Amino acid sequence: MKKYNDYTIDDFVLNPSFVDWVKSSGYKNPNDFWTKWVDENPQQYLLVQQASDFILASAVEGETVSDFQVELLVNKTLSTINNIENQREPIQLKFFQNREWLLKLVASVVIVFTMGLGAYLWKNNITEELLLTKINRKLIEKENLTAQKMPVQLPDGSTALLQPNSSISFPATFENASNREVYLKGQAFFEVVKNANHPFLVHAKDVVVKVLGTSFTVQAFLKSTDIKVVVKTGKVMVFPKEGESTENTITLLPNQQVVVNSESHHANQSNVELAEVKAITSNATPSLEFSDTPIRNIFQTLEKVYGVTIYFDEKLLADCSLTTSLADEPLFEKLKLICEAIGPNSHFEVVNEKIIIQSRGCNQ
Repeated sequence: MKKYNDYTIDDFVLNPSFVDWVKSSGYKNPNDFWTKWVDENPQQYLLVQQASDFILASAVEGETVSDFQVELLVNKTLSTINNIENQREPIQLKFFQNREWLLKLVASVVIVFTMGLGAYLWKNNITEELLLTKINRKLIEKENLTAQKMPVQLPDGSTALLQPNSSISFPATFENASNREVYLKGQAFFEVVKNANHPFLVHAKDVVVKVLGTSFTVQAFLKSTDIKVVVKTGKVMVFPKEGESTENTITLLPNQQVVVNSESHHANQSNVELAEVKAITSNATPSLEFSDTPIRNIFQTLEKVYGVTIYFDEKLLADCSLTTSLADEPLFEKLKLICEAIGPNSHFEVVNEKIIIQSRGCNQ
């Protein structure tokens, strides 16, 4: 029997227990076999995600979609196939090795999409605008299927702390774009790198949140008619997705929030107590001061501040201490500075909801 660690996408798709796990949302059960296995084998996460997407897409039922949408899907898939074939290094996934077989698969998937894509998009609150943006700009999507906050690094160094049952989509790069745009479903706390020439835009259901550099939370769950934006630092502008104007834009300052009802479009702006701001955003203070502090304590402070999990070799870094001041940098910028201070061969990785510090030791 083939080992799960050697599975390719088609192995996952053809495994009955894995298919049941995906269709029944078994990932929400931390005691489920596949949930534990994925957690213990983060290197397989990408293949698991791709296989899951394929299974879910193939299972939708409902309304028909336009020929235009189907044509977009077909052209996008064929373009992907051609790009794969033109790469210098061969793709190792057996799933993509037989073009004739893959074209037949594409045809069958398109038929399934034709039968049910409309219902799937409606169910998942994916607008046609977002669909076209994903196709044309090749957006990356991160979905938090865990019970913990998931730190997501954005192309400009900004950070999004994604809450459970939430997802965020963004391009691989913000270069050659007038705005830094991301698409949110659910809730996330953002720490945005300042860039006055390139505003940062969060698209959340019926509203757009515009900032230049600040920290704030956006809450836009599918089951709720309310869209909430809470500002911790800086200045934020909120306006309808139809466009920004003087009449329809609400400006928020620190410790302020706005709740927009997506049905009535009524907006209620108010001040928020600091304790409530921290509860929905982060416990992060404007500045974190460390004086000859053990690295272990610094990582523990960041875990408490951001509500994330940081893994590192405590024995290897037991003698490492650091004197530094961390101000309003996003979480990943803080981690980058800490790793640079530990040594030239130190860096961090993000696997699902975990932050993993890789290092050879102090000054190594």
